[in-house]
Amino acid sequence: MEHSDILSLAEFCLKIIETEISESITAEIYFEKNNYINIEIEENSIKNSEVGEDIGASIRVINKSGALGFAYSNKLVKPSIEKVCKVALKMMKVASPDPDFKDLPNPYNYYPNVKDLCDKNLKYIQIEDSLDFINDLIKVCKEDDMAISQSGNFVSEYSKIYIFNSNGLNVSKKETSCLISSNIIVKDKISKETSSGSERQIERSLNRLNAINVANLALEDAKQNLNRKKVTNMKVPVILTPKGTISLILRPVAAATNAETFQYKRSFLVDKRGEKIGSEFLNIEDNGLIDNAAGSQIFDDEGVPCQNKKILQNGNFLKTGLLHNSYTAGKEGVESTGNASRGSYITIPSIGITNLIMKSGDIPLEEIIKGIKIGILLNYTGDSPNISTGDFSGLILHGNLIKDGEIKDPLNETMIGINLVDLFQKIEAVSKEYRIYGAFQAPWVKISSVNIIGGAN
Repeated sequence: MEHSDILSLAEFCLKIIETEISESITAEIYFEKNNYINIEIEENSIKNSEVGEDIGASIRVINKSGALGFAYSNKLVKPSIEKVCKVALKMMKVASPDPDFKDLPNPYNYYPNVKDLCDKNLKYIQIEDSLDFINDLIKVCKEDDMAISQSGNFVSEYSKIYIFNSNGLNVSKKETSCLISSNIIVKDKISKETSSGSERQIERSLNRLNAINVANLALEDAKQNLNRKKVTNMKVPVILTPKGTISLILRPVAAATNAETFQYKRSFLVDKRGEKIGSEFLNIEDNGLIDNAAGSQIFDDEGVPCQNKKILQNGNFLKTGLLHNSYTAGKEGVESTGNASRGSYITIPSIGITNLIMKSGDIPLEEIIKGIKIGILLNYTGDSPNISTGDFSGLILHGNLIKDGEIKDPLNETMIGINLVDLFQKIEAVSKEYRIYGAFQAPWVKISSVNIIGGAN
């Protein structure tokens, strides 16, 4: 649909809401159109391909007591929109009051200029063009003697989003994204042991996607985890790879500084704002203003301008370090940070990150590893920390022993246990190298000493 058609439907919707109810209410209309391609591979061959379109609209109405009504439709025609408006109003009339709701966002005079969030090559991409990326994945797996199977996918999306509300907000944006992923299984011909490795890349622009590199990194990951060995209990330095840093630092910080989680006192960082909770090497920001970055946006899913939000500086948890949408910001009496997020038009806004970045250091990774006599390299654990307490205990699924400054045997039946604040305070080095995984940017991080529980005891 054209912008003029969307505008006409939004005006139509707001008029229905105005005439249907006499009390003071606020209303929001959210439109989304998403064109996508999805190609999946299993056992190193194409198993499924899909070209589709997802289109729809949702209506939020909130009365002066904070009662919320919400409804949506995948048909953008006046009869369907009228029905959705009336359903939302009926739901609002029977909903529970919420005194913490203050208002929807007002119009903004300024939005940031963030470049290269929409790639015309992705807008017009055909499924035949997408097959080149899949064929590159398949080729890498076929040409390696140790690789026995691969699963993965290619996804491209072109989205249009329109947001209107009764306060006069009227914004729209176009965005693209593309993803390539690979999970490769390898087998040692002598020991007959198998292992898997995975890698993925998410970009705004098609020309930045490198399927061969993704598959090779997945291969490297799988081979580094072959012929696993048990170790004894030890208390030693641990180096988190970028994936490990995301699992044990960035994702927990994102969850703990989510203002909704924080306000319900479900965060291990409650009562720690303004305090030093980590070493000087712990610097984290949520930056939505990086050109061409996967998590960047001009405005969030309520129409609030995105920004560069500082969370932790030199280990200090800033008093302004929470991530807000309009609801949690109103509840606290502050401005929204532009972190409203929706999975699609069928959900109301929650809180999400844009580009969550742990700042890299100035020491080469090679130097950090060289200085370790005995230690652990942690790449992946399938377990997650308890965000309420910060406690973490989990199995190291992908990790290696470090001995005399070299990465050695992969680990088997090995666990790690630590509290996250303790982990933050024990950060003693951060690499100058880093990797980007979608909305996360993470370096290698050295933790001075961690309790390791080995299966060899």
